[in-house]
Amino acid sequence: MKNLITAVCLLFALGASAQTKKINPTKQTTEAPVLKEKISNEAAAKKNVTDLNNFTPLTPERQAVFQELFTTKFKMLNDNGDLSPERKAYVSQIIARKIEASLDGPTFEKVKANTKLFSSLIN
Repeated sequence: MKNLITAVCLLFALGASAQTKKINPTKQTTEAPVLKEKISNEAAAKKNVTDLNNFTPLTPERQAVFQELFTTKFKMLNDNGDLSPERKAYVSQIIARKIEASLDGPTFEKVKANTKLFSSLIN
């Protein structure tokens, strides 16, 4: 019985030691580009919001909503590496539907009629 308990304790001890993480000293260098991408995502989203606001005036609340929407769009497109064309088309459809839901009917039709602006917002 003592041998069985000893064997089980050794098994758990070896299992716990195998689960320890090794600290990688290069982790600090990998975090800097992530911060840079985050800033570029937010800057690109701010540009989209500014373009939309220049075309049709938005309230500050709607600007905040669109800022969040476009930041999410750029995170989805940039942070997931290379996306397939089908996946990019799907993301564009989602963004177009969310823009349509966020704007009233006549305003959305006006934005959609401006194909250059609309394509820059959804792609």
